[in-house]
Order: sequence, then C-alpha cells, then structure tokens
Amino acid sequence: MQLQTLLLALLSAASTITAASIPRPAPAPFGNNTLTTPDPRFIPTDFGVTAGVPAPSQPGSCLGAGGKLIPCTCPPKPTDPRFLAGLTQALTEGFFPDPSVQSPIDLARFNDAADTSARTNQLRATVMIQVMQSLSGKKGAGCPGVAVPVLVNQQKTGQVGDAASVGSAGR
Repeated sequence: MQLQTLLLALLSAASTITAASIPRPAPAPFGNNTLTTPDPRFIPTDFGVTAGVPAPSQPGSCLGAGGKLIPCTCPPKPTDPRFLAGLTQALTEGFFPDPSVQSPIDLARFNDAADTSARTNQLRATVMIQVMQSLSGKKGAGCPGVAVPVLVNQQKTGQVGDAASVGSAGR
C-alpha cells in the first residue's frame, strides 16, 4: 500500500511540471550579446583620418583624405554615441536620418559573423558612410567620405582594412 501511495504522489507531482516551468539555458550569444545594436567587430577602430588636423591653406577647415577639406569635427571616433545611435537607427528602422535615406542592410545581416563576403562588407561600409554623411541628424549634414577613407575603401573593394591600408592623410 505504501508503494501505491508513493507512486500516486510522484505522478501527481510530475503532472504539475510544464514545459514552461523547466529552466532553459540562456540563448547563445550573437554578435555583441544582443540583437539590438551593431556588433562592434564590424566597425573599424579607426576611420583613417584624425579629426581636428588644421588645413594650412584654409583656416577653420581641417584635412581629410588626399588633403581634401573637411569639418574639423570629422570624423568622430568609431565609439562616438551619435555615430552609434545613427547606425543603430539605420540598421533597425531601415533608414537614417529620414526615410529618404534607406539602409542597404539590416541589423541581422550587419551582425552576421558568418558572413564575411565582399558584398556584405560593402553594405556594412555603405550604411556607415550614410550615417557619417548625415551625422547631424539632417540629410547631407555630416562628414564627407574623405573623412572616412577606411570605409570608402571597404565600400569599393569589400575588403576590411585599417588606416594603414589607405595612407596617412589627415594624420
């Protein structure tokens, strides 16, 4: 009789366990452990130009790639909150700064570490350049391509490079 009581108690307890009550491990990390922001592994650590290098021939302007004139605030650091916020908006909402500037890539593809194809690298660079060019939040009011030669080179070739791959302009 005790065995029967014990079995009934075990069966009763087992029937109250549901799939939802069984603890599950956390999902495997993806990109930077979240699906809501761009993975920093795909953002260059240096854009190839140092902001604030004065242009001797044009007071108030600074030097970009190839000696071209750029605003002295360009480019921001790759970790600049304005840049990262704009990039996040472009990748999650599909545009930045407004719907007339559509993003060529979404957040999932931008963060896909398995996709290092030239085409995806070009799209990553393109969206970052688009954000730079409208960094103020207004279309076309930001940093020109000559302020980010590393991204321009990646956009053209699909090859991820660094500042050394584009020379020392603006340094």
